[in-house]
Amino acid sequence: MALSDQESRCVELTCGYLSLTVGGDWIVESYPDELYPTEPTPEVIVTNGDVTAAIEVKRLTGDAISQAYEESLLSNEKHLTPSCGGYYVLYPAIDFRLPMDVKTRKQVKREIERLAPTLQSRATGAVRVPRQGHIALISESGPPYICCRHHMAFPEITKPLLDRIAGRFMLVCEGLEHSFVTDEGRAAFFDAVVAACQRRLKGDASPFSWYEEWKLERIDDGRKEDDSKDGVWILTCTEARDMRESVAECVYHVLENAMRKFAKRWAKLQLLVLEKSAFAHEQLVNEVVSNLKPDNLQNVDSILLVDEDKVVQCYPVAESS
Repeated sequence: MALSDQESRCVELTCGYLSLTVGGDWIVESYPDELYPTEPTPEVIVTNGDVTAAIEVKRLTGDAISQAYEESLLSNEKHLTPSCGGYYVLYPAIDFRLPMDVKTRKQVKREIERLAPTLQSRATGAVRVPRQGHIALISESGPPYICCRHHMAFPEITKPLLDRIAGRFMLVCEGLEHSFVTDEGRAAFFDAVVAACQRRLKGDASPFSWYEEWKLERIDDGRKEDDSKDGVWILTCTEARDMRESVAECVYHVLENAMRKFAKRWAKLQLLVLEKSAFAHEQLVNEVVSNLKPDNLQNVDSILLVDEDKVVQCYPVAESS
């Protein structure tokens, strides 16, 4: 199987590293996958004419959370593209996380299909997202008051309601922070809440529904050029987590897969090459790899880290002079 551009680049950089550390001019001797199609094999066997080295390349793409996020982001970029084409940015509610559940994904896709044809370049619109909740009665008397589990006191939402309700209430609703793009959307929400409060005073605590809004912005100019593409980019992020633990999870997962490739010895030297990404800081990768024991790395003689055009040895740890 032909190497990807990323793998070819890492092999080339590794050959340069071997020239400096071992000596000689290193070239690809064979592609084991072509010779042993039924076995797990390293990417290439390289040689300087006297010594051979097997090279396996792995990119540090992130822990399970990062990978699920990136896969979902790229999948939705394509899946949510409207039939009219164009490139868009979707701004979900605060604290929205990927992956998106199937029901929400279908709703958002329908809304983008409806809204996108009306947008010119740099214009924005509101993607409607259905929500549901119910009103809990705190007290029938006292100054008008209403709060929500998302904002125990959020005057930008509640203040316009206080002149329209009698009693003290709580809006109970699961899900994301409240989000509105248009005055019309916010006003419709207020009307729905006021009506639900009035029903609650009469003993009706049944759930009610409304639409919230996510901003959709078209960022292309509508022209089709060679460097343009269609898609919908979701502006979101993952939850915070410990980076050392995340990098360690990623490295251990990569090592587990790589060790299958080195179940046997293919060459005098066997090198695992890790390609750094923005996710994996060099210092953190070195910390994880430097703590590995020889028993964990049977048939692996050296682990290298490629950072752009720089190649550094992570294992075995270089002795201090």
